[in-house]
Amino acid sequence: MPGLTRLGQNLGVGFMHLMTCGISWVVKRGGMSHCPQCKHLQSRHQRRADGSFMD
Repeated sequence: MPGLTRLGQNLGVGFMHLMTCGISWVVKRGGMSHCPQCKHLQSRHQRRADGSFMD
């Protein structure tokens, strides 16, 4: 993803976290599963048929 696009997404997400008083941040961190290595959402990773990560 290009840097300018990532910057726009980060600003938008940060604004939403601010507007919801951090509720969206708590839900994302506490209620969704994250990769143990890079901390991204696991749904963003591609998986092989055996369940291991492709990336």
